[in-house]
Amino acid sequence: MNYTLYLSFKYLKPQKDKFFSYLSLAISICGIAIGVATLIVTLGVMTGFHREIKNRLSMLYPDIIVTSHYDISEEVLKNNKQIYFYSPFLYSQVILKFGDKVYTSVVKGINYDTEKKVVKIDKLIKWFDDPKLDKKSIVLGKELAKSLGVSFNDEVVMILPTQVQTPFGSLPLTEKFLVKGILSSGIYEYDNNLCFIDYNVATKIFYDNTTNQLNAVKCWGIKVNNEKSLYDVVSYLKTNLPPLTKILTWIELNYNFFTALKLEKIMMIIIVSLIIIVACFMIVSNLLLKGLQKSKDIGILLAIGVSKKDVRRIFFLQGIVITLTGILLGSILGFTLGWLIKQYQFVKLPKGVYFIDKIPVYFSLPDIVITLSITIIVGFLASLYPSYKISQLDPVEIIRYG
Repeated sequence: MNYTLYLSFKYLKPQKDKFFSYLSLAISICGIAIGVATLIVTLGVMTGFHREIKNRLSMLYPDIIVTSHYDISEEVLKNNKQIYFYSPFLYSQVILKFGDKVYTSVVKGINYDTEKKVVKIDKLIKWFDDPKLDKKSIVLGKELAKSLGVSFNDEVVMILPTQVQTPFGSLPLTEKFLVKGILSSGIYEYDNNLCFIDYNVATKIFYDNTTNQLNAVKCWGIKVNNEKSLYDVVSYLKTNLPPLTKILTWIELNYNFFTALKLEKIMMIIIVSLIIIVACFMIVSNLLLKGLQKSKDIGILLAIGVSKKDVRRIFFLQGIVITLTGILLGSILGFTLGWLIKQYQFVKLPKGVYFIDKIPVYFSLPDIVITLSITIIVGFLASLYPSYKISQLDPVEIIRYG
């Protein structure tokens, strides 16, 4: 073993009668460990949250949504081999009534057979009997169904924006539907506000004969073969569809949310890294304390010809050992805490505030690399100054005055 490495470990060991030496070393290592563990858990939760939301939104949103005031030629969609499937749908706002309970909702008129090939809606809906939407069927979000107090086969009244002429004047059209399915996406905002009816039924009831207009937004949902071809398909559609056609990817539809989430993650990295930086000040104080305790030994080493470079290396290695020990303990603690949070869900998220109702934890390689890189760099820098300062001691003065 190289003598500098041997002396590093020898000097790192606290003196038996020096309690403060033990305390300083323990605080240095524990500070690094707590900082690393906190950063690992924080990034695990943030990444898990981001990943869970992205996965759930991708199950509800088509890869591309096309909206136009003009009729869209299906030939344009059929002619692109990168388009896996497409399905038309309608969006509108309605009022749902059951008994004396009234709630607003967003209704989506879909062709279930084609829609399930564009989004993973079949995995999100629990059906009462056959998985299909007929003329009188409606699928309600889980939380919306709870709010209305309905269950399977209950009849709900839908109050539409479409006007009908009666002897009493213009009144909103009402339709009755039987609850045949419950949507459970795990995203509160959608489960509390969304319902589905058949596309042909929606086209009929949302058409206002008085104004000869459709009181709903007509869209096309498009599924691409793979995520890499997403923007190639967008470029193709912009070239081949009418100028006023609006083409958005599901990521663009949720751009503000994903941008806020990314910014929040960056800020959490910066804030939690301060714990590691504070802990590294203890490395500085610990190494300076070691330098004072071993000043006579250092003086003798310098006097017998050991270079200042080797003295620097001895104390620098001590700082690295403290850092690596803290990283090891912090990693074990962080991964254990993350697993416990994921497994037992100690903290429940309020459904009305967050998109999801449980804390997801996902450890990704980039996050681990970020954590280790921050800790190693800060530990490296914290070890430089004290090791340099100790190596500049005058051996004659040290031996003479102790």
